[in-house]
Amino acid sequence: MRLNLAKFNWILPEEHVKENYEIAGENYSPAFLRLLRQRGLTDSTAIEFALNQHPQLFHDPYLLYDMERTVERIQSAIIDQEKILIYGDYDADGITSTLILYEALEALGADVSYYLPNRFKDGYGPNIERYADYINEGIQLIITCDNGVAGHEAIIYAKQKSVDVIVTDHHQMKETLPEAYSIIHPKHPEGNYPFADLSGAGVALKVASALLDEIPSEAVELAMIGTVADMVSLTDENRTIVLNGLSCLRNTQRIGLIKLLERAKVEFESVSAETVGFIIGPRLNSTGRLSDASIGLELLSTIDEGDADKLSLQIESLNQERKTITDNIYQEIVSRLQSQPSLPDIIVEADESWHPGVLGIVASRVLNEYQRPVLLFNYNVDKGEYKGSGRSLATVDLFHLILSQEKNTKYFGGHSQAAGLTINEDQWDHFVTGIRHEAERIRDEILQPIHKNIDLIIDLNEITLELINELKQLGPFGMGNEKPLVMISDVMIQTIRMIGAENNHVKLQVCDENNVKISLIGFSMSEQCQNLAPQQKISVIGYLDSNEWNNQISVQMQLQDIGIAGTQWLDYRSSHIDPNLLTFKKAVYLFETPSILEHYRQKIDASSQCLLSKEMKPENLYTDYQTLVIFEQPSDLIKLKQILKCYDFNQICLAAYQAESKYLAGLPNRQEIETAYRWLSQQEPFEIRSTLDSMSKQLGIPILKLKLIIKMFLEAKFVRIKNGWLCFNKVSHNQKVDLRNLKAYKQYQMCMETEAILKFKPLSFISSYFERED
Repeated sequence: MRLNLAKFNWILPEEHVKENYEIAGENYSPAFLRLLRQRGLTDSTAIEFALNQHPQLFHDPYLLYDMERTVERIQSAIIDQEKILIYGDYDADGITSTLILYEALEALGADVSYYLPNRFKDGYGPNIERYADYINEGIQLIITCDNGVAGHEAIIYAKQKSVDVIVTDHHQMKETLPEAYSIIHPKHPEGNYPFADLSGAGVALKVASALLDEIPSEAVELAMIGTVADMVSLTDENRTIVLNGLSCLRNTQRIGLIKLLERAKVEFESVSAETVGFIIGPRLNSTGRLSDASIGLELLSTIDEGDADKLSLQIESLNQERKTITDNIYQEIVSRLQSQPSLPDIIVEADESWHPGVLGIVASRVLNEYQRPVLLFNYNVDKGEYKGSGRSLATVDLFHLILSQEKNTKYFGGHSQAAGLTINEDQWDHFVTGIRHEAERIRDEILQPIHKNIDLIIDLNEITLELINELKQLGPFGMGNEKPLVMISDVMIQTIRMIGAENNHVKLQVCDENNVKISLIGFSMSEQCQNLAPQQKISVIGYLDSNEWNNQISVQMQLQDIGIAGTQWLDYRSSHIDPNLLTFKKAVYLFETPSILEHYRQKIDASSQCLLSKEMKPENLYTDYQTLVIFEQPSDLIKLKQILKCYDFNQICLAAYQAESKYLAGLPNRQEIETAYRWLSQQEPFEIRSTLDSMSKQLGIPILKLKLIIKMFLEAKFVRIKNGWLCFNKVSHNQKVDLRNLKAYKQYQMCMETEAILKFKPLSFISSYFERED
């Protein structure tokens, strides 16, 4: 289902008859039961499992390939007091997975230290120089966290130095695995672990559980943060980790987390997966993006309140800096793309001034805006290399897209939807050319409409706080367990206003035919909604939630998309030409007056076309044009209506401009006509153009009416005009003339009627007029 104005293709849920919603023993609302049915939950056992907020689905850690070998090696190192290094990563998942293993080994009496690589000096994954430094200092065993499956060179180096490397990772694996002592990975090709989507912290939790012979609750809290922040599937074992971890977080003893949430003004009883995804995760990530990820680990591990205060303040400052840098880079990329003649199949941009630590975030924003795979790079002049991050559509596997250019990359790794990569300066041109060629080859996959699968079509009277509470039982929501996407059809806008410091968000109140109301809020949707107005009917999709304000709790929808059935009419009616009217692309501009058309032809976008209304015929094709601009008031409304029935424009912009209002002037009455006749009959020939204004004032007849009267007299042969001079025909008129049957009178009357509709009726009436069948 594709509606005008909508950014996405809405996939509607299957329809079922009412008895299918009645599940024995389940006392839920009809709307919630429809949702359960749509998600394949059709019996009490399945429903109970899906709604259980205290699951205990922890798989045996020894089901992971190489786990027994890994545990034996670590235990041996502990017994022999070998120096152990935990080598982590600089994001939230890497920070938490490192701390999980560090605390577990420390509890077992190991001689253990950790290192979180610096994004800018070390890059992602095993770094041969850092390995060399630590091996020279006496490290005898290295355990990686949230990295390692792509670290061939550094791991081979360690092996040559007789240092074992245990890899614990969850990232996508290439065909050849590194020569590590053991590899703990839920997707190990020789393994058979029952759940493949653990995060790096989830994998670390399994190793810690095997070492301690129990599941450490303090580690579950950390694993929850890594799992949510890394956006892995929140199903199966991950759902258990997240729900149990959230319970721990609400009663956390980690003073650093307490201080971090206090600074963000988060109440602990309301902590949710969204809190982790939007508050904790980004703040931990900001440490590795702009500074040293160890700051984040120290915050999570400290037991000193003073240190927690300082660290949380430092992290909050880094997060604010990260936001500013991100916004600036994003705006620069938008400016670059807008200056290009067309949007590329894949967006590849680079700049030496761009901060490499935030490029992944910026790439996500660019992806959401333009729906194209995105690769953004920082160019390091001193190193002679490009280091970047990429994000991709659900329909395009970015990992394999980059893999096609592996010969032109120094390093890359990641997932189907996100990747990091480094390219040498001498490889850059070949890489860009190659990746663009590959993107062009799969253009159909890139350009296919993005789908939004709707879970539930709902009426406004079904949206209650009870339903909101039922929906929450399906959480936590995230990858693999998406928040239920709800559709509300054909509701009318009551109020609409732009909000936020930059007016980039929108807030609406809509109602149905029974005047049942709901508030909608759309973040970063002001541009999409800028032409909506009260009394307009819309359909929306979004997420239902509760909103508390002034101690009052109400239901609210967070908008994800908005659409209009049929053509969207935009109101540009005014006494002057709005400059924005000239900015539409791929539009047909409809004029009545050749001189006005020529005046504006060069002022509109080159992708648009100017036409006189008499030139626009039903047999012509305008399928390449999305918008019709009715620039001037048309002379023939019926013809325009016939033409509009032949085309499916997304938008119709109504300006209907005319310099003078015939409707407000009105038709001349009998007395005005007789007065003009008597005056003209007494005049010698005169120049009409220069005399018209004084004649209007002398006779007290508005100039528009006077022009019509003269046209009528000309048609009735009462007067004649030659070379701009008017002469009264002083002959006997034996035959009476019905002035109201004259063509000039009827045309004027038709213009009045057209103006009465196009200028003074609301858009809802006008759109209905053109859409209804006569």
